[in-house]
Amino acid sequence: MPYCARLSDWLPKEEKMTETTIGALPKINGFALHRPRLLPMLGFIVLLSAVSLFFVWCRVQATSLDYAISSLESAVRKARQETVELRLEVATLGTPQRLEQVAIRDLGLRLPVAKQVVTVD
Repeated sequence: MPYCARLSDWLPKEEKMTETTIGALPKINGFALHRPRLLPMLGFIVLLSAVSLFFVWCRVQATSLDYAISSLESAVRKARQETVELRLEVATLGTPQRLEQVAIRDLGLRLPVAKQVVTVD
């Protein structure tokens, strides 16, 4: 088999570079191969990455908001329970029997005798 020199071996150096970088791509089964366009592919990758990061950020925000809502609901439940307990305590402390006990025991008051009672007409 004889040696077939390539055309680029006979061309000057400047032309060799352009032929190798701009040379036609072969056809396979009738389909011409094209050099991939990197800019659209790079743009697609950047766009896909940005959309993915946005999705992840949204999920993180939703999770943190869910935790915040849960803690606030817990605080509201606790406050409502405390309100119920305080209302019950107010109702208990305001009964006439309790007031009489406090007056006699803590304040040293006693029931009036008949001559201490004055009737106003």
